[in-house]
Amino acid sequence: MKKITLSLISLGILVTFTYGKNVPVSKVNERNQLSQEKRLAEAPEIASRMKEFVEIQKKMFDIERNAIQQDQELKQMAEQIRQLQQQLRERIEERLKSNDEYQSLKQRRDRIKQEYRKIDVKKSDEIRRFEKK
Repeated sequence: MKKITLSLISLGILVTFTYGKNVPVSKVNERNQLSQEKRLAEAPEIASRMKEFVEIQKKMFDIERNAIQQDQELKQMAEQIRQLQQQLRERIEERLKSNDEYQSLKQRRDRIKQEYRKIDVKKSDEIRRFEKK
């Protein structure tokens, strides 16, 4: 019985291994490559739309900020919201102090943030040097 079972398992592994070699991987790779090329061709259009989106968001935020500064009631509400968000953040941080996954993700995020700040500072220095010339 053991010999029959082992021979069937061996036969199954052999058939799977043999069939795996004959799978037409090239067609799958070609489809993936075509879809990647299509995405790259659309990238400038998407980038320009995202840039437009960010500019619209910034203008809307500026208008909202001005409206809040001019209206005392909105100013008080905004301050209350800010305080509540700060309390929420503090409580979340307190509860997640012992969560290893959260803490490691937080550390990774902070490292990436610092790297981008360094890059941004370098960029702005390069831009200043270029503008002075």
